[in-house]
Amino acid sequence: MGKEAKQIKELFQDIIQHVRINHAELIDKAYSYYWDGENPDEFLGGTALSLGFHNFEDWLIFDYKINEQGETFTDFFIKNRDLSDDAASLLLRARDSVLSLFEVISVAKDKRVLLKDILLDREVDLRDKMIALGLKKGDLFATRILNLDGRDVMGRCVYPYLPAQKKQILAYIAKQFRRYTKNVKNSGTMKDYLKDYGDVFNLIWMNFIIEPPEEKK
Repeated sequence: MGKEAKQIKELFQDIIQHVRINHAELIDKAYSYYWDGENPDEFLGGTALSLGFHNFEDWLIFDYKINEQGETFTDFFIKNRDLSDDAASLLLRARDSVLSLFEVISVAKDKRVLLKDILLDREVDLRDKMIALGLKKGDLFATRILNLDGRDVMGRCVYPYLPAQKKQILAYIAKQFRRYTKNVKNSGTMKDYLKDYGDVFNLIWMNFIIEPPEEKK
């Protein structure tokens, strides 16, 4: 693990610990919003429930707005802790990242993975062999890409989907983006929308689990 990767992991845990001790009421509010008022224990179990919890923490720290000024817990932590310039810069880069939808374009023999960011129209080159072991061409998921130690890496969150769900996901996000530019931010870009409403990926993931498309009437 590189220096920045190790540092961001430690900083994330510091923020989580601070939030748990000092902002339990905000966690409850954010948790209810993130799960759309549902109880994940009722439809998730085992690895999926653990994944959902990690995804929530990632969104809570980097994306959830804690006040009317639109600050995140990351912003609050930077303002109220005596951090080094390197640590503050690293956290700001993580805060400015967005969740997006990715499709695996190829997995090379050396385990190099090429991803297509479908919503932001870019390609991402991953060189993490451990991640590559579980991926194949056509896989579809949402995640956060961070640039650490001079290379792009996946964040700790992932929202897995079936390749067959791609069209439905894109249609839903396109609809929500139109609402965003009409009612929230007329000049907003897709990146703006994803930063403000990255929880959309959990809502989609949750609804696919609760009511799979093939079972809808």
